[in-house]
Amino acid sequence: MSHSDTDSDVSELDQRELSEAITSDKWAPQLGYCEEPETPLTADTYPSKSGGKPAWLNPEHILDVEQTTCGNCNEPMVLLLQLYTPEDEPAEAFHRAVYVFCCKNGGCHKQDWTQCFKVYRSQLPRENPYYPPPENEENEDDDVAIDFTPKQFTKPKECVICGVAGTKACGKCQTTYYCSRQHQMVDWNSCGHKLYCNTNDPNREKEETKLRSARLFSEMEIVSEPEGQGEDGKEEEEQKEHTKKESGEKSNETALALRGDEAYENTEVDVDQAFLKFQLKIGMYPDQVIRYERVEYDMPDREPLWVQQGQKPSLVPACDRCGGPRTFEFQILSTLLNYLGISHVADDSLDWGALYVYTCKHNCPTSPDVFVPEYLWKQDFSAEGMKF
Repeated sequence: MSHSDTDSDVSELDQRELSEAITSDKWAPQLGYCEEPETPLTADTYPSKSGGKPAWLNPEHILDVEQTTCGNCNEPMVLLLQLYTPEDEPAEAFHRAVYVFCCKNGGCHKQDWTQCFKVYRSQLPRENPYYPPPENEENEDDDVAIDFTPKQFTKPKECVICGVAGTKACGKCQTTYYCSRQHQMVDWNSCGHKLYCNTNDPNREKEETKLRSARLFSEMEIVSEPEGQGEDGKEEEEQKEHTKKESGEKSNETALALRGDEAYENTEVDVDQAFLKFQLKIGMYPDQVIRYERVEYDMPDREPLWVQQGQKPSLVPACDRCGGPRTFEFQILSTLLNYLGISHVADDSLDWGALYVYTCKHNCPTSPDVFVPEYLWKQDFSAEGMKF
């Protein structure tokens, strides 16, 4: 993917013109927001969510720990988020999910962040063995029952900590499964299984479940709406007017870059143009955690909203499966860090400016392996772009 023509004329715009330019976009991205789930986020609800255990789109085949292990510390990663992203073409991608796994050890990210993330795509056709086909909207008034019998299969064992394939059983009770020796030891020593093994006390089971959940990122539902469709349709216009006024009257005041719960101040407003564009765009809807750009199948390739002018991928690798191009699909903003239930003050806390996910442009078939690896790039906020 070429980045040579991006932001080519941004540097020639003043702040007011830039604000007007970035709010007129023919292909409005979907913005994702975190909310407390009202109902369980199970696979049959086709959830988009952050944290918790994966809700496997294909319930018969799930990832194993070898596919979700950090390349630095060799510890199992956990689910950062999954997005349900159905597409019209090809037919196999009628149901489609993208899973992003992340190492929770911030020290690993500082060592080599490229080893700390894994992304996988999974998809199913409309007619599949696990879910009934959705009703045809054109015939929604027809009182015709859908004749569907789900496939009978042995559900794969899942690790009670992280939810990937559980290939190891507790030697004592033989009913609790783990993906690895590491998670077996965590459960035995830190999550109460040493005390609760072979007991049927519901209260103890609740406590055990609570302790296991604490090993993951906090689970939140991700809901979406098109950019520019804020409350009563007025939010964007009000923010645009406010931005124009601020840029005209207070051009010598400070600029802020949100980074988790922190703010970095630039008293000279001397920042790179990519960062300025990012700041203005995110400022319209500061609670957004996801920007999903692949809103239509045949739309032109999209350029991410970069957090800095540098630190861009020189080359996005081709699809591992089909050899075709990968294109930008969505980015995960630093605002998601506020919902993960992690520390922001520790020296080794997780941190990023944005994570950019690229997937196979043509949604190539995932069979026979069910999951196809995709590509993630990380940008940090640039210290060079903000001169104090």
